[in-house]
Amino acid sequence: MSEPEPAGKDLARLALANWKAAAKQTAATGATKARKKRRAQYGDGRDPVGLGSVLGKIGEENEWKVGVQGGSLTDQWATLCPELVGHVEPAGLDPATGRLDLRPGHHTAATQLRILGPQLVTRLQQKGVPVRTIRVLCVGTLTTKAPAISASPAPQPEAPIKTRADASPGYRDALDAAQAGKTARPATEIQQRIQAAAAAQTDALRAKREDPAGHRDAVWFVNDLEERAAAEREQTRQAAIRRARDQKANLAPEVPTVFQRTA
Repeated sequence: MSEPEPAGKDLARLALANWKAAAKQTAATGATKARKKRRAQYGDGRDPVGLGSVLGKIGEENEWKVGVQGGSLTDQWATLCPELVGHVEPAGLDPATGRLDLRPGHHTAATQLRILGPQLVTRLQQKGVPVRTIRVLCVGTLTTKAPAISASPAPQPEAPIKTRADASPGYRDALDAAQAGKTARPATEIQQRIQAAAAAQTDALRAKREDPAGHRDAVWFVNDLEERAAAEREQTRQAAIRRARDQKANLAPEVPTVFQRTA
């Protein structure tokens, strides 16, 4: 009589036991598959590729590390950060952690390093320095000094002053022609007609212009009438205000109506 095939939980236990046995055998023999490195795609050879890109990809595939070592960082500091020479100098570089120790020469430089530290790290990394972080040391005396800047700039030779007499003959001829064109020329017939029409119109306007003295008197008379009318309106308004106040206080005299006057 044949044995029944395992099912359910028995089948799961059997599969787990087989997997454990296979794992032990693989660990004992050391048969592990080597990981294949994925190579960069360089195209089919027809696309133009820069030399820097090719070298960078080859360096990534072979895990090459190119950078400024700790011993030569001090020598190349003037090239890497010329504006910091005489104010900040490198004190040490730890290749394992990528920490760069910088010693400022004064407190202003120390403050700038603390504020602009991430930007300086990015700049050094772009130039091949394996820097990850920057540690600002205490302010101390620097071995290098800032380059001296001359107080007064070097004297420049004065340029000679050029005049029209020193100009080329062609320029003088063109200038003489332009000056000659500015001289008075006789007016044409059309220009004479235009000038005559403008003069006639001006004379007509002046002939029909009102006498300035009469116009002045009329303006004064109108202003006087307006001032009198405004004064009368103000008096009427003030009288109405006083009467309204008296009526409110029961002090206003009784004004007889038309029927009372005729009775």
